[in-house]
Amino acid sequence: MSDENEKGGDASSSIWNYGKSASMLNASKSDMDEVRKEMIRFALKHNIRDIRTYSGYKGDLLVEITTLDANLLPVLIAHAEYLGMKTAVKEQSSTQIHELYCITHDEEVYGLKE
Repeated sequence: MSDENEKGGDASSSIWNYGKSASMLNASKSDMDEVRKEMIRFALKHNIRDIRTYSGYKGDLLVEITTLDANLLPVLIAHAEYLGMKTAVKEQSSTQIHELYCITHDEEVYGLKE
C-alpha cells in the first residue's frame, strides 16, 4: 500500500489527511531532547520492567518507567529531579507494579494562559 502524501504530496498540508504516515507529522520533525535521553539511559542501567516515552495532552513530554522494585523508585526520582524533571508515581498495590512518570515541558507547544 502506498502513501500518496509521501510521493510528492504537499508536506505543509493538514496533518488530518487520510493515509498520512506518522513520519510526515510535524511532531516527527523534532529530535528527542537531551534531558529525556539522559533519563532513559539512566533507567536502563537499573532493574526496570518497561520504559516508554510519549507526549501528554497538555504539551508535556513524558518518560514512563515501570518497575517491580520499590527501592529503585527514590533513586529514579532523585535523578529525574536532578535533571529538572517533574515526577509522579502511580503504584498498583495488588501487583506491586510501580510506574514513575518523569515530565518535561515541550517548548514547541503553545499553552493556554491560566
